[in-house]
Amino acid sequence: MIKQLWPFRKDPHAQFDALLSPHLDKLYRLAYRLSGQRDAAEDLVQELLLKVYPRLEEMQQIEQLAPWLSKILYRQFIDQYRRQKRSPLDYTDDEQTLYDSSDPDSLDPAEISNNSLTAELLSQALDRLNDDQRRLVMLHDAEGYTLQEISELLETPVGTLKSRLSRARSRLREILQPMEPDNAVQRVNGMEGQ
Repeated sequence: MIKQLWPFRKDPHAQFDALLSPHLDKLYRLAYRLSGQRDAAEDLVQELLLKVYPRLEEMQQIEQLAPWLSKILYRQFIDQYRRQKRSPLDYTDDEQTLYDSSDPDSLDPAEISNNSLTAELLSQALDRLNDDQRRLVMLHDAEGYTLQEISELLETPVGTLKSRLSRARSRLREILQPMEPDNAVQRVNGMEGQ
């Protein structure tokens, strides 16, 4: 079934906004998970919007727009990553927030400290994974993409992704084993059942 969206609207800006608005949060989260930086994530999403704006009519015909947009965003990230690898400039990471809560007053200081420590340990462990393993763990375990969705996004068979995800989680457990607190290892072990 072909989508027939907003046939009564003539303003392409309003059509574009209505079509893309439901997907912006998920696209930003994906961009952030891939890049690890807020500014880079915002730039990726902005570049995506600039790239797809001229393709409004084509987008209105796409039934499943989210996977299509995610695939374009991922390819943009890979292209940008390759350009940075070839660049003589040294790109440094922005300071990242290790603890993020919509209501920080709801937790006691000990719990905040423990969450911050756990987030820091997991972040350090994820940084020690290779780029492919880190992306896969972040897409699946942090962002909640299914293996089928990741398969379409990365154009990789589901079976291959399962084995790679298993190896990435094993590597995370190895890295986290000597670290403290124990709940960081428990979190990775809890991911295994998903």
